[in-house]
Amino acid sequence: MSAESRSLNPIGRRTFIRSATAAGVVLAGWKPTLGGGRVLQKFQVGSIGVGGMGEVDVREISSHPMVVMVGLCDTDANNLGRAGEKHPAAKQYADFREMIIDLGDGVDGVSVTTPDHMHAAMAMTALNADKHVYCQKPLAWSIHENRALAKAAAAKPQLATQMGTQNASRVMKQRCMKAVSNGICGKVKAVHAWTDRPSGWWPQGNPRPEGTDPVPSSLSWDLWLGVAPERPYKDNAYHNFRWRGVRDFGCGALGDMGCHMSDAAFQPLDLGNPKSVICMADDGTLDQFPSKERVRMVLPGNKYSNGEDIMFHWSDGKMRPSPESMGLAADVELPYNVVVIEGERGSLMVPETGSDWGFYRKGIKRPIELPEARGGNHWHLWVDRAMGNGEPCLSPFEYGGKVTETLAIGAVASRFPNETLEWDAEAMKFTNKPEANAYVTRTYRDGWQVEGL
Repeated sequence: MSAESRSLNPIGRRTFIRSATAAGVVLAGWKPTLGGGRVLQKFQVGSIGVGGMGEVDVREISSHPMVVMVGLCDTDANNLGRAGEKHPAAKQYADFREMIIDLGDGVDGVSVTTPDHMHAAMAMTALNADKHVYCQKPLAWSIHENRALAKAAAAKPQLATQMGTQNASRVMKQRCMKAVSNGICGKVKAVHAWTDRPSGWWPQGNPRPEGTDPVPSSLSWDLWLGVAPERPYKDNAYHNFRWRGVRDFGCGALGDMGCHMSDAAFQPLDLGNPKSVICMADDGTLDQFPSKERVRMVLPGNKYSNGEDIMFHWSDGKMRPSPESMGLAADVELPYNVVVIEGERGSLMVPETGSDWGFYRKGIKRPIELPEARGGNHWHLWVDRAMGNGEPCLSPFEYGGKVTETLAIGAVASRFPNETLEWDAEAMKFTNKPEANAYVTRTYRDGWQVEGL
């Protein structure tokens, strides 16, 4: 890729809209293209973010026999070069907006695998252009962005959307979810989840680094910053993958791993829209999330709790609850990255990965038969749905937006540690802490505004 492409300046919203219209990007709704012999043609995908997890997403999506990669986009030319070797026919871009405009009708679906702060801008731009969208978790950075994406996806049911919680489509997890919705735990009282992150994975609890370093020639730093406030580049501070604990770019361990684990409870129980939240932590900074925290949310009751409130308990930084507090056996060895749904009839423990689930009644592990459920390759399910050949996606934006909105509320609470924040979901504001409302949404940098956000 040329140096001119790498240093491409962001294009303004009006220019983008005019160019997209001229290119015919804004469609009435995508339909699979039929060739002269009425044979279904390939599903054309443009991938934004092709390094790290982006490399995994490109590999998995392109492994579908009906997919052809037509576009690769990354602000790091080194990532582009490696991806381009595997997909030499795909055009390369540094700016995702240029890719969507340039490819026009030649791209059917867009995948987004970038730092969290850019998810909403990229996914919404693709939805506005009537593209099917696969977006890594968390779906978006802010409370407002999550709700806006869920609403936009619901308004375009002809588009397939999938949040990148790839483990959600495992058959075992889907069977556990079905058991939960069938009432295996009885009247639900609480949900418990915990993770070993961020310990040893990425830094948190640190002040903002001082000074500046030269930007590597391979990196378009302004494009990497995107919608986030401007700040100088620092070596080994943000890129690659040290950004997740930085408030401007990531959502911390709760926003990251919470999506993977809590879905086993939140999705079958239709949870969200907390009434209140408190984050118990002591080393969060203005720039980074705490190195470890416990978060407590009061979730409104529903038919699964006989109308009584449901407690959501979260721990990270290698902190774990006691087994007895969740209705498990006192001597059970608790792994990391699991969720426990606690009810009056028993507690179901569901891991993020693997198949070591367990059902406990009165502290004793009981053998049960899980109901049958469908699952599959998370990425391929999105492609199949987009091409009209499959069942609904298992983590569509309508769900993804709701769960990550809830987790984003917890992320805001970490800015006001050890204080209970009251949340009005309908008004989308904190009622007892007005200063917290400054973090419900964010003001994008000039030139980065996106319609619908």
